[in-house]
Amino acid sequence: MDEERVVEELKARLGAAILEVKVPQRRRVFITVDREHYRAALEVLREAGFDHLVAITGIDTGDHFEVIAHVGRTLVVSVRAVVPRSDARIPSLIDLYKGAEFYERETWEMLGIVFEGNPRLTRTFLPENWPENVYPLRKDYEGG
Repeated sequence: MDEERVVEELKARLGAAILEVKVPQRRRVFITVDREHYRAALEVLREAGFDHLVAITGIDTGDHFEVIAHVGRTLVVSVRAVVPRSDARIPSLIDLYKGAEFYERETWEMLGIVFEGNPRLTRTFLPENWPENVYPLRKDYEGG
């Protein structure tokens, strides 16, 4: 499936839920959806054969968070969702992609974004006695 076909399939299935599409180069597609359609976009991609989870990344922009799931096979599609700081939660992908557990745990631990449905949001990198509600990758972190 080429870039154009992926975009067509996503638009056909998600319509106005897709807020932005970018194809910056061959074999790379970036889409932005609202948080409520994040999981649906990944379900469409999984059904279309994008069965390899490359990574899930989290970003603190200062105003909001962004969660980006990167999935691929012959090309990589990155699905970006905006997550409000005041309600830092998004659906888990753990039942779609087993490898999501680790990435979601890391993003939760470092940014405080809760992945609803992930049963193992536990520490991976920080010590067990790390203070509650202190997240080292947030822009407002003052501990380092």
